[in-house]
Amino acid sequence: MKILIVGAGIAGLATARALELKGFEVDIVERRSISPTTGQGIFLLGNASRALAMLGVLGDVFDVAFPIEAQRILTSRGVIINDVATQTVWGDCGPCLALPRHKLIDALQASISTTKVSYGISVTAARLRDGIREVHFSDGSIDKYDLVIGADGIRSAVREFGFGGRTPRPLSMSCWRLVVENHNQVDAWTAMLGKGRTLLAIPLSRSELYIYADCPVEQFGDGSIGVLRARFADFGDPLGSIIAALDDKVTAHTARLEEIPAGRFIDQGLVLVGDAAHASSPSMAQGAAMALEDAIVLAACLAQNGQVAQALEEFYTRRKGRVEWVQQQCHARDKLRGAADIVRNLVLRNFGNALYARSYRRLAQSL
Repeated sequence: MKILIVGAGIAGLATARALELKGFEVDIVERRSISPTTGQGIFLLGNASRALAMLGVLGDVFDVAFPIEAQRILTSRGVIINDVATQTVWGDCGPCLALPRHKLIDALQASISTTKVSYGISVTAARLRDGIREVHFSDGSIDKYDLVIGADGIRSAVREFGFGGRTPRPLSMSCWRLVVENHNQVDAWTAMLGKGRTLLAIPLSRSELYIYADCPVEQFGDGSIGVLRARFADFGDPLGSIIAALDDKVTAHTARLEEIPAGRFIDQGLVLVGDAAHASSPSMAQGAAMALEDAIVLAACLAQNGQVAQALEEFYTRRKGRVEWVQQQCHARDKLRGAADIVRNLVLRNFGNALYARSYRRLAQSL
């Protein structure tokens, strides 16, 4: 079986690794000159770690990651309203880890051996001819593949020409992502909630801290560090002072939050995985996990079925409920975050641990 993966990010590299483990040979093309690491830091819950173990790379990732044993939610003034031990849900599944995004990419790249990766090349068409996908590349070359896998992110070109060009749905929020020094010795996943705003810090090491902050699009302005400081000027410690001390020259990744509603992204010799198929709000921290799981399930389906069409149908059936659940939980969490402070804080103080368990126990179950 001749297979092409479009995109060399987490989804593409993980899919290549999963396919190699099943004995398939794969080509990857990536339109950028290097694998994308947008976002700077990444938080992996237990199901992501389990998937990495199944791919044989958890050890390498664990060595460069920071273990996250608790997730704490505070008011904007710094009062704890929920504190959950991550292993109460993920103990039998896998560790919760945080690390720089590029280190996860490095581990996945190092894990592939037979896959050919070509950078600086994009796919312009993947036409179906006699049951085979005739793929046209930006360098003018043409090749034929039994299966084309779109792992090219939320702005997927494969989704554009293969599935009617469904555009991302805006979520009315914009965000900043950056890495700073961990001066305040933050040792857990720590979120502070204000009116329509979230400030989150996750330690990547004892000395580095990944910061995520969001606010409504209309309050985002030019997305500068100055705007970030202004939006969170009323937040107390442990995170408010970190934002207040940011220099204007600090590099931050900014974006508008969007999603791709999960759908039937399979066709003859064509399938989408990862964010290309189901990009979601970051509130469940499941972007990488869903991509890793997609890779494992797709490879297993292809190995078990001699026919591509049957394999893709099984893949869709096995993944449908899980990715839909994640998006439903994202919507519920974002709705709660946006509720009036008194209501949100009351719910999280009294039911936070139960809501955490309800959201994630389904994902801690086996694939």
